[in-house]
Amino acid sequence: MNKISNFFKVATLTAAALSAIPAVAATVLTYGEPGPNRGARAGATKWFAQEVNKRSGGDLKIDIMWGGALFKSNASRQSIAAGVVDMGTIIPDYFPKEMVSASLTNLPFENLDPWVGLKANYEHMQSPEVINSLAEQNLAFVSSYMLSSVIILCKGDAVRSINDIKNKKIRGVGTFGKIFGDLGANLVSMSIYKAYQGLGNGLLDCSQGYMSATIALKQHEAADSLTKLNWGIYTGLGMYINKKSLAKLSPSQRKVLDEVGADFINHIGQNVVKADNKAEHLLTQGINGHKLEIINLPAEDSAKLYLASQSHITKWKNEAQKSGLDGKAMIENYRKFLTKYSQERDLKGYPWTR
Repeated sequence: MNKISNFFKVATLTAAALSAIPAVAATVLTYGEPGPNRGARAGATKWFAQEVNKRSGGDLKIDIMWGGALFKSNASRQSIAAGVVDMGTIIPDYFPKEMVSASLTNLPFENLDPWVGLKANYEHMQSPEVINSLAEQNLAFVSSYMLSSVIILCKGDAVRSINDIKNKKIRGVGTFGKIFGDLGANLVSMSIYKAYQGLGNGLLDCSQGYMSATIALKQHEAADSLTKLNWGIYTGLGMYINKKSLAKLSPSQRKVLDEVGADFINHIGQNVVKADNKAEHLLTQGINGHKLEIINLPAEDSAKLYLASQSHITKWKNEAQKSGLDGKAMIENYRKFLTKYSQERDLKGYPWTR
């Protein structure tokens, strides 16, 4: 009996000791997002975090800080590079010199297909030139968002032709904004997250925007019209990670992050198409009494916008070359990627329909 009693005592003590050993904690990556916790992009970001958690078996988690809680859009690059957060969203157009390699796909190339643009951008971002340029800033690319076709929201007089852009106070960003300036607009420096107030208080006549983001940012409440410019898409908005944070991950964790980053392209491509169609329908029908006039810019005016874009593509090439990059080759390769994925879509359809 004593032997049996001693056996159970030892077993009990062993079990207690084992239970006292803490489980290996999951690695948690903090993520800084300047946008609000609503809308298509927020939903996609949540999907990314959920997939990372699921595929890693809970070994890798992402903690998202919404609404610019830790840094604003114009401080994202340096904040992520300095380790204020491990990961975050960067809009390269806020950093034209430092992130010239990543801003190529924010130029108005002749493509209006979200999935094609995302796939071409993802391949561009995997090129050695881009990887090395980002590494010098303690950054690495993870995946891309996209904001669909560029639209313009106006309070008061609408933009029905490119002639209507002249003398309007317009919030613009990147090359699209600069071209509004070329066409005679009075550019106003303002974050997209403040455009609601700008339209409401008269600081802005119009604001460059994106279809589904209009509802997420509630800008339909402050505008009267939305003009579809049919002029390129904006795919250079991306997820980036601090290089040191990336280096601390285990091989299996890095593999999960890479796989989810690649799959995110198809996920968000499908979602953007759906979200834009839904947003246009809702904005046309009206939301809580707020109804926008939806205008399609005439095809000849869209062609003029593309023509006005060419000098800026050339300027990007020259700036890239000043940074030691082969700007000409990068533009040629990106155009090839756009053709490649346009042909894949035409032959096979979208991945989610195969």
